[in-house]
Amino acid sequence: MNRLLGRIGRSDLRRHPLQTGLAVLGVAIAVAVVVAVDLANHSAREAMRVSLESVTGKATHQLVGGPKGLDERVYTRLRTEQGLRQAAPVIQGGVTLVNESRRPMTLLGLDAFAEGPFQRPLGSGEGLGDAFNDLLLRDDAVAIGSGEAERLGVAAGDHLDLVVAGESRRVTVVAVVDDPEDQGRGLILADIAAAQSLLGRLGRLDRIDLILTDDEAGALATTLPSGVRLVPAAASSNSVLQMSRAFHINLTALSLLAVVVGAFLVFNTLSFLSVRRRPTIGVLRAMGVQRREILLQVLGDALLIAAAGTIMGLGLGFALAHGLVGLVLQTVNDVYFERAAGDLVLSAWSLAAGLLVGLGGSLLAALAPAREAAATPPRSALSRSDLERRARWLATRASVGGGGLLILGAAVIALSDALVPAFAGLFALILGAAFLAPGVILLTGGLLRPRVAGRPYGGLIVEGAVASLSRTGVAVAALSVAVAAVIGVAIMIASFRGSVVDWLEGSLAADFYLTAPASLTDGQADEAAALDAVDFVSRSRWYALPTADGPVELWALGLPDGRRPEVAIRQGDPAAARAAFEDDAAVLVSEPFAARRQMAVDDRLILPLPSGDVSLRVAGVYRDYSAPTGVVLMRRSLYQRFFDDEGIDGIGVHATTDADRTTLGRRLEGLLAGVPGGRVTDNAAVFEQSLMIFDRTFAITEVLRWLAGLVAFVGVISALMALHLDRMREFAVLRATGVTRRGLAGLVGGQSGLLGLIAGLWAIPLGVALAGLLVFVINRRAYGWTMGFDLQAAPLVEGAMLAVVAALIAAVYPAWRAARMPIVEGLKGE
Repeated sequence: MNRLLGRIGRSDLRRHPLQTGLAVLGVAIAVAVVVAVDLANHSAREAMRVSLESVTGKATHQLVGGPKGLDERVYTRLRTEQGLRQAAPVIQGGVTLVNESRRPMTLLGLDAFAEGPFQRPLGSGEGLGDAFNDLLLRDDAVAIGSGEAERLGVAAGDHLDLVVAGESRRVTVVAVVDDPEDQGRGLILADIAAAQSLLGRLGRLDRIDLILTDDEAGALATTLPSGVRLVPAAASSNSVLQMSRAFHINLTALSLLAVVVGAFLVFNTLSFLSVRRRPTIGVLRAMGVQRREILLQVLGDALLIAAAGTIMGLGLGFALAHGLVGLVLQTVNDVYFERAAGDLVLSAWSLAAGLLVGLGGSLLAALAPAREAAATPPRSALSRSDLERRARWLATRASVGGGGLLILGAAVIALSDALVPAFAGLFALILGAAFLAPGVILLTGGLLRPRVAGRPYGGLIVEGAVASLSRTGVAVAALSVAVAAVIGVAIMIASFRGSVVDWLEGSLAADFYLTAPASLTDGQADEAAALDAVDFVSRSRWYALPTADGPVELWALGLPDGRRPEVAIRQGDPAAARAAFEDDAAVLVSEPFAARRQMAVDDRLILPLPSGDVSLRVAGVYRDYSAPTGVVLMRRSLYQRFFDDEGIDGIGVHATTDADRTTLGRRLEGLLAGVPGGRVTDNAAVFEQSLMIFDRTFAITEVLRWLAGLVAFVGVISALMALHLDRMREFAVLRATGVTRRGLAGLVGGQSGLLGLIAGLWAIPLGVALAGLLVFVINRRAYGWTMGFDLQAAPLVEGAMLAVVAALIAAVYPAWRAARMPIVEGLKGE
């Protein structure tokens, strides 16, 4: 009997290839999105981990100094006077390839004789052969890994042209080291003396890597000279990985929207299969087939659809991941870690997640319709009216459950302050709104009936859309959820972009910005300030202060007397905060820094400086979108009290109101003519570049929201097309009673359009609520940013149109078939 039931089920699936194919496609897209996002996330994390570990190796601790690094004599004393053997000097700097890619890479200077215990890729000198002496004795000699050599298309003996500290330098690849795991990706290795020469930092080290026990570290810390500190080696790496965690969580959550919609699609498909087979099930039950056998048959059909969709989805996901990994790594490079690079890395968990979503999710979604089919008495199975009465009863119960989920989701969000519970509450709200969709259909029907009274076609459109609630409820729910996601993410991106534009317009106060790879000087700033068309100049210095909790970004800002920083104070009294800043009595911190460190106005910030810990008062918290790690802003005079550092990273030139910008720009370019790599950039170019990075960062988000919409698009076409094809007998009756072919096509299109419109209109408040949660809760908890809420009409209209267009497309084939079908053929069985 079970084999016979299986053949009946498979035969039914074959007789309706279009609906079956669309269901398989919906499952495949949902699986593909999950697999692709997880693979892209995994690949990005692996690229960051490899990039970070490739420059730290097995080090447990590091000795660091101030902005100028360490005197190399500190290393000599460690080895000779203190007898530390597991110590290695390191110097590193960013360089750029002189080719079409302009790719950034890391020049890593190491001492091959000290590298053994640290096991850095390329570091120990193994595999260099005869090139070992060249690497030690030549200032232009470098080595690269075999994977990097293949990407660059170079071999031993070839030259590489680099931009180092603004100057063009040519180096020779004296060795290509075997690197099967590509751990040296993005690295150019040089002897430490050669790297010091190339980077222009003779006699200086960036740090000294150490392998120490906790007791050894404690003992060493008490003997360090002034200006030298001991920090954990993993602090910087852990900080970067922790920063990117929120980004990966957000991507995963967006991919799960596609899973939710895909689950609704499978549920809807299997529900429709159960509805379509009700007469057959009724006959089988009357013949003595057991409920368990019916249950297993429906679940078996679900498994067939799920298996086909999962296999297809895994292949699509792998292909899609190749494109997404580039977008994810670009965002990581732009926002978190400048030189992360990598290819797609396969993960068993990603494939397991795809199987779980495709097979487990489909079976879970099919369980309710399968149980419904098995539990239906034979007499009820043969009655269409009984089915619709039960559907209305279930709609009432679903509305109650939906209301409960809305309350639960709001409570979870309100009672927690973490990111993952916020997403859990968000998904509870989405499911709650989806459960309310059938009730919305009934309510809409009740509101429209009086308005179509006496209009036959209008009445048929409304009743046809509302009466088949058993088949339309889930389709409208799935479509409304996906359209809400499209609307919500669009509003969030527009709000974020608007806030970034406002922030840029307020913070880009200077007319021109002078920068160079190497430090600028006060003399150059004074020359710029002395120009006739210049009102005043600002001087900025950036320094990533190493701490046990990861680097703290310091921004030292020098302004003339009476000038205050152009930052938007979000917490604290703006006037008092700026006054305290001007008097060197306090610092300002950015919103992400305050959120990550849980700091508020008047808290004390402890900074571990080379001369010892210093406590600074937080006078205010300001808005800043430039650094997700956060920034500590202090006056340059206060910074120079702590560090022996006269360098300047950037000079902001504020022109007079009557200045000729073109002439001033040329004079500033002449001022930097002798500075290697010196650049003069006007604020409009900085503004444009900042928005370009913003748009590039959110490209992955745009892709995911439209993928979720695609799942819903396929789902609603599948559901509504199946609904109309199942009503061919009803359409034949209408044709027999005098309805024209054009009238029947309009009737089918009108019913589909009405259902799409209901879904689109219900998605609007849900999408706006979703956007509000993303703006005020999710982004705040993930990054610490606050932003405005920019509610525009375009995303709302776009979402509603998506729903209506999908519904109308679903009606094209059924309307064409119904209009061409002979009436006699359609009435067979009546």
